[in-house]
Amino acid sequence: MFKSKFLSFVSLTLLPAALAQSEYTNLPATAPGVFNATARIEIKSTVPAAWDVLTDFANYAAWNPFGNITLPEQRPVEGNFLFFRVQIPALPLPVNKDTPDNLLNTQLSAERITHVQPELGRLAWDYLGELAIASTRWQALSDIGNGTVLYESIEVFHGLFAGVLKDTLGESLQQSFEAQAEGLKLYLEC
Repeated sequence: MFKSKFLSFVSLTLLPAALAQSEYTNLPATAPGVFNATARIEIKSTVPAAWDVLTDFANYAAWNPFGNITLPEQRPVEGNFLFFRVQIPALPLPVNKDTPDNLLNTQLSAERITHVQPELGRLAWDYLGELAIASTRWQALSDIGNGTVLYESIEVFHGLFAGVLKDTLGESLQQSFEAQAEGLKLYLEC
């Protein structure tokens, strides 16, 4: 009896930390591409609170140093289009809705939402760029216990000029993904 209670206590106490630092992922398997940009961070929050922020596209400028939305009525509905004004590399943190863009690093991006899975904590969209560069982005949230959420994101780039994108903006894209994760953490933990 004591042994089983002790093992239950140890499992409930250590498992969330082990999951967060293990290879655990809530991201689905993705087809390989030329390169990926990724982020992974633990946030003191709940999945519903993080989901609300992640899917409130109109308010991305309040926390997101990577992508600001240009249209206020964008909704997380499969098949809907998103139009982002992105910063590559990302703006320095912290940011808010009044933080000006760095015009030298501003780009426009059109995306189509492919998956909205609140029950799984997952959201995905495809980049609608030229045929020579395409990408799929997934974001996922997982409750890892003790009031902590694991946020993960991956964008897989492919296409004829994906190698050129990797060589010219690959490091800046990776930095932007990490900055977005940090921005989400700062916003949810404040």
